Amino acid sequence: MLIFEKREFTHAQWLQQQQQQHFASPNRHCCTWRENPRTMELSTEELLQKLTESGIILTEEETQRFRDNDVDGETVQCGLTEHMVAFLFSGSFKKQLKFNTFVQELKDVTLTLVPVPDVNTEQPLTTDRNEASGRLPLGFVIPPFPRDLQTRLDKREACQKSSKDRHTIIRVLHEAVIEHTMYPNNAEYVQVVRALIVKYPFLKDLEGNGYHTWHQSLKRKFKAERAPLIHEDEVKRSKEKFGHKRARESTEAARACCRSVSRVPAVIGEDASSIERHVQVLHMQYEKMTPDASVVNDRMQRTFAWRRKEIADGMAVEDVLKKYPFLRTPTGLCDEVDRIHPSTVNLYRRWKEGFTGIVPKVVKLVQGKSPLAKMYTEAREEMLTEDLPDVDLRAALILLPHIFKEKVDRFITLGQYDAQSPYPTVQLVDTDWKMAFTRKVPVTVKVDGVDLCRGTGVEDGVIAAFCTYFVFDMAYPPYMKNTLSFLQRTLLNITVVGEKPLPVTVTRMINLLY
Repeated sequence: MLIFEKREFTHAQWLQQQQQQHFASPNRHCCTWRENPRTMELSTEELLQKLTESGIILTEEETQRFRDNDVDGETVQCGLTEHMVAFLFSGSFKKQLKFNTFVQELKDVTLTLVPVPDVNTEQPLTTDRNEASGRLPLGFVIPPFPRDLQTRLDKREACQKSSKDRHTIIRVLHEAVIEHTMYPNNAEYVQVVRALIVKYPFLKDLEGNGYHTWHQSLKRKFKAERAPLIHEDEVKRSKEKFGHKRARESTEAARACCRSVSRVPAVIGEDASSIERHVQVLHMQYEKMTPDASVVNDRMQRTFAWRRKEIADGMAVEDVLKKYPFLRTPTGLCDEVDRIHPSTVNLYRRWKEGFTGIVPKVVKLVQGKSPLAKMYTEAREEMLTEDLPDVDLRAALILLPHIFKEKVDRFITLGQYDAQSPYPTVQLVDTDWKMAFTRKVPVTVKVDGVDLCRGTGVEDGVIAAFCTYFVFDMAYPPYMKNTLSFLQRTLLNITVVGEKPLPVTVTRMINLLY
């Protein structure tokens, strides 16, 4: 194996030279070209140390820029633009030139010579194991984008919020990858989108690993482009191997499973008789006009582990409510979720503060996209200025499912209730949506045909219905899964062991809302 410290020719020139030597020599060898893999393993601190050793004297400000922007070996391998280098060494052309030279020296070239038998001279020499098998090269480089888009990317504009720009980025990535393979595996999809985020970190998703939406968009692009190629041999082979049968089986299995049930705590220091005494105290407090909050919280906490076990064992909703009547109030449901998923800030406060911050953007996203949005606009014009914040909050809660392409009428109903639905439903006593926007109308939360609790205003109804899923260990219904997952994972920061990553639809909305 021969190691050259510098590249004296381009990859294409090297390939042409090796082909000529290969066919001219009686002792033929197969040659491979490979970048030094050690470069990608360098951390930021190791990269800074190598820069210092190469004679580039870094100031504290320059060193901090490397750390703040996560510039490490992998970043260098993916390729820094001229603007990035200029930002790292602002005001010093000499350091910028030295850094570019350092990068070239860092990327060694390895030539491996392996004897091969005689081959047909009409067949071209393969220069990379990845190319020979149709896979992506190790150091995949993000290609340039169309000039107008590239200009905005160089200016660090948030192009991921524009549907047109996202489609253009995905199209360019797709065209670059199909030069190597029509069927990238999951690792190769991740390699491409990670390279995109490393080069343009401001395109990163606000939720999850940072590139989930790009990953899914690129996969869908390949699937859509391969669909018309049903008669291609490679497509036929892949469909036979990775057909829809396996996908259907996994989908049916997923549907049969519910959301992971919260771990039931062990019941320590209590038995049936002691629990019965606690329950009697709770009933006595519930009959009072003003229950003692400290006594209620204490007895609900003492019976908590026993209650969780009863629910996990299949105790009916109606029986649970009869035994523990304080679960019939929105406040009681919120307190129960705080016991299941403790936090330094109580759930109701997190709900109020978190949702208030996104109200303007939710309202803006649904404008003109729903008849309900039109009713809200008309109702808002008739209200006094001091009442507008409450109107906007209620409207955002009602219209939130629309931004996730879900229907609100199966979650919030006007005057009627689907007795067949086992899921929590918010029933508004009033039959006019305008009244629901402008006033705190009476609401009833029902689950599995049972009146769970009553409240005033859409706010009480929605938070009580949401808490019901956790209190009674219920899985989210398909028609509201995105909305409820957003409220749980993003707004309230509640995570359950074993849950899958957020759907792409939710992650994209998070990028737009925050």
